[in-house]
Amino acid sequence: MAVRHYKDALPVFEGLLKSDSSNINYLQYTAYLYSKVWHDANIDEDKKLTYYNKGRYLAIKAIKTDSNSAEAHYAYAFAIGVLNENASHKQQIANAKLMKVEIDKCLKINPHHAGAYHILGRWYERLAELGGFDRFAMKTFYGSTLPEATYKDAEGAFEKAFLYEPDYILHQYELAVVYHKMDKNADAKVWLQKAIQANYSGDDATDTKAKCQKLLSDLK
Repeated sequence: MAVRHYKDALPVFEGLLKSDSSNINYLQYTAYLYSKVWHDANIDEDKKLTYYNKGRYLAIKAIKTDSNSAEAHYAYAFAIGVLNENASHKQQIANAKLMKVEIDKCLKINPHHAGAYHILGRWYERLAELGGFDRFAMKTFYGSTLPEATYKDAEGAFEKAFLYEPDYILHQYELAVVYHKMDKNADAKVWLQKAIQANYSGDDATDTKAKCQKLLSDLK
């Protein structure tokens, strides 16, 4: 998956999955690709939801096939994350706990999983932005164990994502976004420029570099 030509990989894995629907690798990677490819695609949101739900279904099936697969838990967390972008506010709060559980399971199995750290960074970032009412609502799902979360926590997670996957510019972009929210715009500019200048040609390169350019322009 390191080359990140997701659109080319998806039909390959769909074919492999048809040939062996119980293969853990085919299940978990197809699950991830359904969420990733269609999240980045410029199509109707209702169509995206259909693919996201396919990804969630396959991720759950992968976990049932092998509960010790870090990639299966990651695919499930990723699917929950993209589904949450269009969920109701109440559902987003309810899903946050499940998402964190899956991230934690992935990182327990593979402490060097860059993708899981990236999602964890986004999770911390969103929790840090919650107001008092939303934090109270989340406590109904977490009870007294609702973790404190700050932009510093998000920064640490994105730094680990970059550490374990330094060639992926989306980690650099998200780190820059967090630095901006922390009023560390000088640091944000460094990471944005690093991402823009990177020799990265994955499917999401154009979109990510455009986001970097836009944020860099806003900071000037």
